[in-house]
Amino acid sequence: MSIEVTLRHKTANEDLKDYAYSRAERIMMQFPKVDSVHVVLDMQRHLYEAEFVVHQKGLTAVGAKEHSDSFQSVIDIAAARAEKQLKKRHDKRITINQGAMAKA
Repeated sequence: MSIEVTLRHKTANEDLKDYAYSRAERIMMQFPKVDSVHVVLDMQRHLYEAEFVVHQKGLTAVGAKEHSDSFQSVIDIAAARAEKQLKKRHDKRITINQGAMAKA
């Protein structure tokens, strides 16, 4: 299990990195099959951008990219979107497994 936080085009303080790291840790705690989370923080002119790339065991990466006016809100929005995608995949996998068992 690894968490990596990358900053582009901006030197950020440790508080921002720690906040992104804590949000990535929450994703890993909620979804135990997550292998790694890579958070990319960027600043484009006046907009901040955050991207969460999540790798799960047996599944391809989940990416959630968002733009906002503040770094903290963009991290929250991108993390929430990644969590939503992971939950949707988890629910879909359970539904498929239940359907396969019902046929057997």
